[in-house]
Amino acid sequence: MTPVDASRSRLFTALLILAAAAAALWLWVCWCLFPVSVWNDVRLAPSLALARGVNFYPGEHTGAVTTWIYGPLPVLAWWPAAWASSAAHALEIAGAINILSTAAAILAVCAWWPAPAGSRLGWRERGLAAVLAIAIWPFATFQYLQADNLAIALGLVANLVLVCRPTRAGRWAAALLAVAGLACKQTSVGIAAAQIVWLGVTAGPREAARHLGRCAAAGALFAGWMAASFDWAGLKMNLFTVPAHLPWAPDPRTRVLDMVPQLTIHLVLPGLILILAGRRIWTRASVLLLPSLAWLLALPSSAAAFMKFGGTLNSLQSFTYWLPPALLAGIAAARAGRRAAGILGLGALAAAAICGLRCARMPHLPLQPLVEHYRQAAQLTRSFPGQIWFPWNPLVTIYGENRFYHVEDGLYMRFLAGHALTYPHAREDLPRQLCVIALPRGGTDWGIALRPPLTPPDAKVNDFGLWTLHSWPPPAPRG
Repeated sequence: MTPVDASRSRLFTALLILAAAAAALWLWVCWCLFPVSVWNDVRLAPSLALARGVNFYPGEHTGAVTTWIYGPLPVLAWWPAAWASSAAHALEIAGAINILSTAAAILAVCAWWPAPAGSRLGWRERGLAAVLAIAIWPFATFQYLQADNLAIALGLVANLVLVCRPTRAGRWAAALLAVAGLACKQTSVGIAAAQIVWLGVTAGPREAARHLGRCAAAGALFAGWMAASFDWAGLKMNLFTVPAHLPWAPDPRTRVLDMVPQLTIHLVLPGLILILAGRRIWTRASVLLLPSLAWLLALPSSAAAFMKFGGTLNSLQSFTYWLPPALLAGIAAARAGRRAAGILGLGALAAAAICGLRCARMPHLPLQPLVEHYRQAAQLTRSFPGQIWFPWNPLVTIYGENRFYHVEDGLYMRFLAGHALTYPHAREDLPRQLCVIALPRGGTDWGIALRPPLTPPDAKVNDFGLWTLHSWPPPAPRG
């Protein structure tokens, strides 16, 4: 190594450390923002409800309606949040689990995915792939609880095990992990399909058939566990009936046009690379064959979920299955060039810049969890015992009153799916003396909680700190 090469190598190491620090700051900021989103509150509520013995898969005519219409594995993964002493702490624990599970899957793939034939990847190159992946990764993964997050993490590890452990036990583990993704979200079929096709290409049709049997056995195992653990009528209503009857996006063209930059990165760019690379990827020995198959075979179900009402970028799982191995392959190619250290240094600088820009775009950079509104909500619960409903923040009354009430987003999904609640069912799981509805100030609602018969037309509106209160005289006590 010449003195110039040594200097460039040291510069690359310094830039890589800078990029890692920027990525760590970005993840920390995401964790600090985590408690602000009402979506995290409503999606964590099933975990806390389950810990208290409440069924988070209610039937059509009984039980508090949740917003959870996905598989039970994420609910179990976030279970440790139920050990917290307050709603704010529960969200902090869930946020850490959510971020660390995705980051751990990315780091595992970047650490152990095989290098392309004839290439060698050291710890710095693999570290660069990891920080670039975290920088490019959809920000919503780190800031919101989504069933897709755990499904993608399991899929990444499933493919890693299949590639690195070509044994019978390794393939069983890969099948279990792939099908576990389906127990997170019903549309996560791409990994299992890709594994079967990949084994058919690399190991022959018999091994593909065996893996199909493994996946079927794993599916039967998960289905049996779910049937034994939850009420079948509730499972059917929440996992199949409601999702199947949710409408398609009312204006597909607008949805696509609104997300052209994201779709370009997630669909157009990988598609062009897979076409232009040709035989370098679509060959039996390619280390990118399995991730590329996962990208391709996850597209149909991902696109269908994306075009459903409420679908967004998190539904497109293809890109995230493909990204870490693709970055490793690109870095391996750059490492083989004459100016390897300079190019890799620019990659580290780009990762640091992306994370820095994401932080800089925020009006106020949070460096500690934003939980003041939960302190105020606890005060409201003490002031209106048995009288206040938080339609978008069920954690408040789970902790304040040990009661789990309806979630407005769940009520709205039931309405859209053609299974709207009757008024007696709606009132059954609301405060008995309901006379106050609290919404985050400036937040949105679906127009169900704030309309008759749940809210009188003459309700008063006042602000209390970070909350907007809709109130009316309390009803006469029953009896």
